[in-house]
Amino acid sequence: GQFFRYQEWFLSMIFFDMMRNIFQLQPYSEYFPSIQNLRDNQITSPWQHAKAISLLSVKLLKNVAAVLIVLLLFALTDINSNFKFSNMLVLLFTLGQAFFIEYWVHWRWNRFHLSFDSVVKYFACGFLLTTPMAIAFEAVISTFTGLIVMVVTIFVLASDDDMTEEFVSQDKRTMKDFMVKHQAVFVFATFLNAFLVAAMVEEMVKYFGYWMVVVPDLLPENYRQPDTDTENDDGNEANQNDTSSSNNTATGRHTSAKTTGIGITVAMVSVALGFACCENIIYVFIYSPPSLGVEISTLVARSLFPVHPLCAAIQSIGVCKRDIEGDRRNGLGRIISPAVLLHGSFDFILMLSAYLQQVQTIEEGNDDDNPPAEATQEATPEDLMAELPALIACIVFVVTGCVYYVKESRQQTARLDAIDNTARDNNSLLV
Repeated sequence: GQFFRYQEWFLSMIFFDMMRNIFQLQPYSEYFPSIQNLRDNQITSPWQHAKAISLLSVKLLKNVAAVLIVLLLFALTDINSNFKFSNMLVLLFTLGQAFFIEYWVHWRWNRFHLSFDSVVKYFACGFLLTTPMAIAFEAVISTFTGLIVMVVTIFVLASDDDMTEEFVSQDKRTMKDFMVKHQAVFVFATFLNAFLVAAMVEEMVKYFGYWMVVVPDLLPENYRQPDTDTENDDGNEANQNDTSSSNNTATGRHTSAKTTGIGITVAMVSVALGFACCENIIYVFIYSPPSLGVEISTLVARSLFPVHPLCAAIQSIGVCKRDIEGDRRNGLGRIISPAVLLHGSFDFILMLSAYLQQVQTIEEGNDDDNPPAEATQEATPEDLMAELPALIACIVFVVTGCVYYVKESRQQTARLDAIDNTARDNNSLLV
């Protein structure tokens, strides 16, 4: 299918005599047989799975351990008052939240559908590569959307002479009046930020984060074989070709279509978990004030709704439909559209709620220009009630996304089972 042509084109760009781990130049034949042995014998030992990894995964895990040790020592020395041992615990819980979901998605349910080695690489790609890409692209797109909003604002101000004159004398106060009087402009800006800047960019970089990693688990069978297999005599070579032809399914892989589909889903969710983990660290330790209570509340709030892995799972439905089922009409737009819709709606509700609360604060005169007599930083019951509609809406969107994924996944599983059954019937007729 189209998937294999893309993969084959990519592999042909690497000038080596066999497929290798790109960064370590390690042939797949050095470590993938160990992974295959774990599957064939259904070995469940975590230690055995941890040993069956490539040099690249070893280096990634060692570097993570080294960074955590350095940060722990830094926290214990109390050099920086903003990063103590308690803050280190928050960091560990931030990582643990992603690892906990990864444990269920991969190890608990699908350890034999995608190797631990591949999960390490996909997670690292999401953490180290897709997050910087998202930041860069969001900066570009936000500049573009900012210009659009600026043009709209200029047209609105041109029709409001009184407010235009106020801008000359007191910009800050006039901007707040503008927020209250022309709410449609800010709702439009919020829509652009939610759907274009956040949802579209992040879902696209997660999709391409999956494509940036090439692992033997999801490659056609012939790409996994060492070169020594081709050095046999003609008779043996012909026998191998016949065996390969009879073993490959309609997907072009030795593994079943269903297993491959599950592997793709786990891979895409792993990229999303790496991305979400890095994003959570940024929000907890960079965007939030240097306060332990704020860091914990930020982490808890961001952990309640696993939108990124859910959207990645939804994307995997489209990827499997295109790459395994052979539906070439299912291009990039159709693959990411459901995820963008869910992600954008979720972000839009949160952003809109924050904006409406700010408008209410201005209308009540409790903004920076007119602070209340007894200002407090603690959330009041009224504040919580004001946020309740947005919370309920977010829950509805997440539940809807879960229902959509379960429904589509079950239908796709039935189709992949049919592909596997057809392949088995064809192989039995050949025999």
